Amino acid sequence: MTIPLAIFYYIYLIFVLGFLVFTVFNVYHLVRFGYLTFTNITIIVFYIVVSILILSISWRYTSAIDWQQSFELIPTFPF
Repeated sequence: MTIPLAIFYYIYLIFVLGFLVFTVFNVYHLVRFGYLTFTNITIIVFYIVVSILILSISWRYTSAIDWQQSFELIPTFPF
């Protein structure tokens, strides 16, 4: 029984989409309900920069993988 690696890529993309939805939600609430201070703006910028950095590193590593490959979940042994 073989499983294509693309399944794991789609699962990864679902988690990235969830992360982006929560990021938009968090930044909206920081801007809408937070105080307009230097600390709040610094935290928002820091959060966005770190998120972009993590996503770009993740993209670089995942783009190097051949997602058309598959692997055997249960190897079959010839008798």
